[in-house]
Amino acid sequence: MSRGELAQYITLTVAIAGLQFAWSVEMGFGSPYLLSLGLKKSLVSLVWLAGPLSGLIMQPLVGVLSDKSTSRFGRRRPYIVGSTVCSVLCLAVIGWTRELAGGRATLAVYLAVVAFYFLDFAVNCLQASLRALIVDVLPASRQDAGTAWASRMIGIGNVVGFLMGFLDLVRLLPFLGSTHMQVLTTIASAVLGATVAVTCYFTSETPLLQPSLSSSDDNLQAFRALFTSLHALPTVIKRIFRIQLFAWIGWFPFLFYGTTYVADLYVAAHSTDGGTDAELMERGTRAGSLAMFVQAVVSLGSSMVLPLFTYSAATGSLQPPPPPAGSISVFERGMRALLAVRARVAVSLPTMWAISLGIASSAMMLTLVTSTVAMASVLLAVCGISWAVAMWVPFSMIGETIRGGSNRTLGRQQMHAAPGGASDYVQVAMGDIPLEAIDSHSEDGSGQEPDLDARPPSEPTELSAGTILGVHNVFIVIPQFITAFASSLIFAVFEHLQGTAPDAAGGQHARQIALVISLGGLSAGVAVYLSWQLRRLA
Repeated sequence: MSRGELAQYITLTVAIAGLQFAWSVEMGFGSPYLLSLGLKKSLVSLVWLAGPLSGLIMQPLVGVLSDKSTSRFGRRRPYIVGSTVCSVLCLAVIGWTRELAGGRATLAVYLAVVAFYFLDFAVNCLQASLRALIVDVLPASRQDAGTAWASRMIGIGNVVGFLMGFLDLVRLLPFLGSTHMQVLTTIASAVLGATVAVTCYFTSETPLLQPSLSSSDDNLQAFRALFTSLHALPTVIKRIFRIQLFAWIGWFPFLFYGTTYVADLYVAAHSTDGGTDAELMERGTRAGSLAMFVQAVVSLGSSMVLPLFTYSAATGSLQPPPPPAGSISVFERGMRALLAVRARVAVSLPTMWAISLGIASSAMMLTLVTSTVAMASVLLAVCGISWAVAMWVPFSMIGETIRGGSNRTLGRQQMHAAPGGASDYVQVAMGDIPLEAIDSHSEDGSGQEPDLDARPPSEPTELSAGTILGVHNVFIVIPQFITAFASSLIFAVFEHLQGTAPDAAGGQHARQIALVISLGGLSAGVAVYLSWQLRRLA
């Protein structure tokens, strides 16, 4: 890798680190913050419907609109800047909710909930644009490296975000706010703005000179075609969508309640130490933040190491170094030995994904029998390995397929170009299916070759990077609906049976959360099976 390529990877993906920092504030501290405002745990679950609702609407919509944007600043940049400004405003409202409400508790809750909803919409818009930008800028042979760097930036954002949550920010940075949430949202806003500025300044986009569709009716038709054209997607991408559906049913309870789970275990273990319930819960939240910080460190380390031991369809399996032409030094012999070992143990992207999902599924189900803060923290840390892979492998495989990453694809590729011959749409056609997949692994399991020419030539499938990633996100956000409703129902049942318990009853709360997380682990187990099958196609 040259210095120029390294610089491009960093500047292209650094905004994802800022985005993840802001997202870690919401995911890691949103639930405890809403609970501190007086919202019931069962209602907190419903608040997080903002995530799937915004993802279901924003990412496909932004994908379609940005694919056809003719802005002189580029297709993705206007959406990146606009969503960043909105995110910063929402973070400010969240940090100063009580002050804006003027001491009225009910109004504070409403303001916080509305701000979280708008923040989710803005974050989904920003995420869709940044992911599509990576696919736009990098060629197929560098998609895996680009998404690996995006995973590393996610790890860095998580590490910094949860570290900030663990520190006593009010004492360290009193000039940024009088509460922990105020200081945290201020820092998150600054980091997000700075990293987005770097990506926008150093990344070059080629403006789209001619939109593919010319009327508002066609725009609406294109948006509807997002889901009616799913059958035209490559088999590998459709399989990835299925895996994501089950995998994210497991991930969302972990993301939403990981901090609260550890905090409740801490409260249960220290309920007799003295102090008010609010002070005890704040210390518990700090303990949860520390656990998530360790998880983020593990995830960051995994994102640095694991890509070295995987190969993709575009790069092919790793080969040991050839025999040396002459005598070599001891250091060179050692490096060659390490490269030979690396080539022997390296696995394909789908295999790495299946292994990581197995680790996550096991750790999630073990929360049901965990009763100590230390053990819970270990389980969260182990999930960091799987989280790094989840932020890298599926996006890499999708990016490679979109860009025609495999050199063993069918020649009958349909070019999804704008009218007039402008080839602004990438190759995403029925042809992007490995030959061996069509020979023996058809969708219906019959082994028969699918009808690749079923769609008439007069009806092209105009799908490009932003559109496909938008549809992909739908299969990530649907699990949020499932987990939000299921967890809300579980918590409501326990609240009805036990009544309103004080914060000191953290042990009961922790067991309820563990039940939700372990059920997610069962769903992740289904994803393990599906991803193991995917190895035959990739």
